[in-house]
Amino acid sequence: MASRNGKLSMAEASDPKIEQRKAAVSAFKRELIREAAKRVFVEVGLHKTSVREIAKAAGYTTGAIYAQYASKEEVYADILRESLTSMAEAVEQAAAAARVGRKCDAALRAWFEYFRERPAEYDLGFYLYGGAKPAGVGKDLNRELNVRLKRVYAAVADALEADGLVDASKKNEVAVAGASWMFGLLLMYRTGRLKILAVDVDVLIDDCLATLYRGTARSRSGRSRG
Repeated sequence: MASRNGKLSMAEASDPKIEQRKAAVSAFKRELIREAAKRVFVEVGLHKTSVREIAKAAGYTTGAIYAQYASKEEVYADILRESLTSMAEAVEQAAAAARVGRKCDAALRAWFEYFRERPAEYDLGFYLYGGAKPAGVGKDLNRELNVRLKRVYAAVADALEADGLVDASKKNEVAVAGASWMFGLLLMYRTGRLKILAVDVDVLIDDCLATLYRGTARSRSGRSRG
């Protein structure tokens, strides 16, 4: 029970159930803030966004935002942290579920589908994928985000190796090439260019992946003859 001045007693403050409830409320608030921030970041850009605008979009006061995040850059970093973790899991699970010989295909398709279903995350991700370092994120946080990004690429690289398409020395390079194709297709798809050109994005994905598999097969054949 709270004391007369409204503060929790020491026993209540250390109660696991109360701590769990507080953690759940905090997690809920952070989720609402992240979703609101995504919309604002996409509309006006990271550098033009203010904490006040995020608060307005989330239906909170600026004080409530600062109770959860120290800055807008920290909100952005949390969005990317969550996005990269979810994306890595999606790519890893797709590769694990596919048969040997089609694991890379499944991994890169999962990469594309993840962003097709989450266009706001695709737009925001370009700050990291493009190498930009928003002021305030800091070296440690930027390093953490890059580690999470590398996990996604590693999932594709490992799928390539599991399929026998490349050896360990080349898998990272080919994974980056395959992911770059997916990013290019996403950009054309997101901007409506493919619709203007009357091209089916799924057909292009099939063609790109077939080209990747043919290219790696020729490379393996050339090495074996050598």
